Amino acid sequence: MGITIENLGKLESLFETKKWEIIKESDKYSSIFNRFCARLGLFDEKKQDLLIELGHEFLNIPFNEYQDYFLGALKKIDKITDYDLIIISPLKTRSPIESKSADAVWYSLKRFDYTYESLATKLKFESNWDNIKKLLTKPKSILILVDDFIGTGGTVRDILDELHAQSLILKSDKIMVLTFVAQLQGIKYINSVYPSIVTCTKILNRGISDNYTGLDKIEKLALMDEIEKKLKVRDSFRLGYGKSESLFAITDRSANNTFPVFWLEESKQLAPFKR
Repeated sequence: MGITIENLGKLESLFETKKWEIIKESDKYSSIFNRFCARLGLFDEKKQDLLIELGHEFLNIPFNEYQDYFLGALKKIDKITDYDLIIISPLKTRSPIESKSADAVWYSLKRFDYTYESLATKLKFESNWDNIKKLLTKPKSILILVDDFIGTGGTVRDILDELHAQSLILKSDKIMVLTFVAQLQGIKYINSVYPSIVTCTKILNRGISDNYTGLDKIEKLALMDEIEKKLKVRDSFRLGYGKSESLFAITDRSANNTFPVFWLEESKQLAPFKR
């Protein structure tokens, strides 16, 4: 179908607002701008308008902001300065459930320099559970389990359930789950069993259902339904996994909770923020 001149201008404006790099050379298939153009070109003008509009709400965290998101969430923990020992560990168990992102985040955070941070002398990065249990016996200690994103909250609850079942953490331990970003629905789901255990820097609403009302919401959901039918999105990922309607990526890679139009690739159909 191609992109109208007007929508090409809107897309360029979106990238400028987001400070995303604009690379237009036709042979640069890895360019997010070119991939976004390719995705828009599959749809008519109204659907292009919707995707550009949602793009303004899209959060893509670059690697150089990891430390800021971590510290932002850490400092939100009530009376965090009262603790003498802050143990930072990946959000996983001995038999990891979806631990790859947690490991990657933990290793990245571990490498940053915290010399000039007020909590620097209290931070202890540890991934071995035998060592973590010993450290938690110390007075004024807290365990922070880290990952980058919470979507539905199901994985986090599964991990916490397993940690308790294995006696790796006890009811008496002070535990927090820290992520850079979390969907509101996921926080509520976790809180129903583990109240006030989540801290994050940014909370996301559902991209359409929570941000629009009335006929406007109905129309935009109908457009997204047509988009996903054209892309042949599997039922389990319609509106994002768990119908999260997320608009999130980290280092240019989408969570599967994000609307599939932004990440699903088939054959030569390129997506802006692929999985």
